[in-house]
Amino acid sequence: MLTESVNNDNPSVLPVVPMKPLSQCKTRLERIMGPQDREDLTIGMLRRVLLAIRGAGVDPFWVIGGDDRIRNLSRTLGAVWMEDLGRNLNDTITKAFESARLREVSALYLPGDLPFIRPADIHQLIRSAQHQHNVTLSPARRDGGTNAILVPYDLIPYFRPELGSNSFRKHVGTAARMGVSVAFYYSGGMGFDLDDGSDLDEYEHMEPGLLERLMGRRPGDINRTPLQL
Repeated sequence: MLTESVNNDNPSVLPVVPMKPLSQCKTRLERIMGPQDREDLTIGMLRRVLLAIRGAGVDPFWVIGGDDRIRNLSRTLGAVWMEDLGRNLNDTITKAFESARLREVSALYLPGDLPFIRPADIHQLIRSAQHQHNVTLSPARRDGGTNAILVPYDLIPYFRPELGSNSFRKHVGTAARMGVSVAFYYSGGMGFDLDDGSDLDEYEHMEPGLLERLMGRRPGDINRTPLQL
């Protein structure tokens, strides 16, 4: 169910945010950040994603997988938390999308690591998808990834997520093979996910103090020494 300000304009949408246990998150930051800092950073980014969904007036929304800390944060912020649904990320999303189809609502995949996301990003993504009956994809600004997938419920049987290496190109190709039209949604909030140390440096330059705000405290020492090959 959407709030009145959104519901008048947008179809019902079920956002789905898959997560891993915190100990398995952001492993590409291991060289520069300790485990507690990585966990707190992950929680801070997930908090921003969930607050953006809630702020866009979309309800319910799901967080799938993770651990006790992720479960507690999700429930505190109004999400429905559940255990992993599948064998891997794509299987989990496929099953969550099928649940949306059975409810006759569109399905929206969002990752939990979008540090700049705002409610307006989600609201505008949904609005951009409603006028043309198609799959809407939001590409990552780099690395060829996909940072949002919105699929109308009656197109869910014809589209399968293929997250992983070069997923954006794969998703476009899959839609073309299935004869499903695709729209693209671009925004800073959707485009920037945080995966490695270069992202961290760039985003701190874009928004000084971002790391501290995400973590809710000053981070420990960050190793900026270049990796010796």
